[in-house]
Amino acid sequence: MAGHPDDSQAFPVDQDPLQPVGPGPEAPLTASFDPTRLDFGHYAGSTIEEIARVDPDYLQWLERHPSGVRYRGEIHRVLGVVPYSTDWRR
Repeated sequence: MAGHPDDSQAFPVDQDPLQPVGPGPEAPLTASFDPTRLDFGHYAGSTIEEIARVDPDYLQWLERHPSGVRYRGEIHRVLGVVPYSTDWRR
């Protein structure tokens, strides 16, 4: 996967101690996380909508599980769930 934008690569460090260190202005400004597509587990690579058609129970479990925190908004959108602040089952 060489050349993939998410690959970690070393960046040059100038000798000037007052110069900030970081990836620089050439670094991509886009995030690699896609909240509509799982990136782990049995359904890795599948969209939330695809999973909802074949295994909605998995999505209900995932939205309650810590590993699903970053997908909750999309799960709620796809399943039509409107969470309440007093919903202790979340």
